[in-house]
Amino acid sequence: MSSWHFVKQFCREPRTIGAIAPSSSKLANRMIEKINFERARVIVEYGPGTGAFTRQVLKHLHKNRTIFFGLELNEHMNRIACAQVPEIPIFQDSASEIRKYLRQFGVKHADAVISGLPWASFPESLQDEILYETQAGLRKGGVFSTFAYLHGLVLPSGIRFRSKLKQHFSEVKVSPVVWGNVPPAIVYWCKK
Repeated sequence: MSSWHFVKQFCREPRTIGAIAPSSSKLANRMIEKINFERARVIVEYGPGTGAFTRQVLKHLHKNRTIFFGLELNEHMNRIACAQVPEIPIFQDSASEIRKYLRQFGVKHADAVISGLPWASFPESLQDEILYETQAGLRKGGVFSTFAYLHGLVLPSGIRFRSKLKQHFSEVKVSPVVWGNVPPAIVYWCKK
């Protein structure tokens, strides 16, 4: 997907597309850094979009023993994600439905959840709902990785989101700034 198409989609649906450019491979590497691929049996991705994070997971995944699926609410981005990474099932649905899809795969919990969702554009109630369902869908000790753009960290919504992560997870760590992303970002690694 070209950057121009990404910008057009952002302008059409800023509530479901939170950036003007796809995530970089540097951000993708940071996002998956805390996943134990030797032990992970179930990995879920929220908002796979153009597949930047998905492709990094696939490089490390034990395909024969790990369930990996995505949830992408935006119809246009869902079509793109399915075309970009046909190796995994990507369902057009809200991240708040994680447990429904875990049940469809015959499991109760994920070992890791990675999220490319535009948290800053979500109302507080939706942030709470998705974080609650994510925490409930993770196994004890499971990892939730998400990111925030550097410029948004000082905004009230950015401060509120970080506080919410600390409310929902037992441990929240923050990466160094990923300068090789547009815009620069940090990664939150949250443990249940």
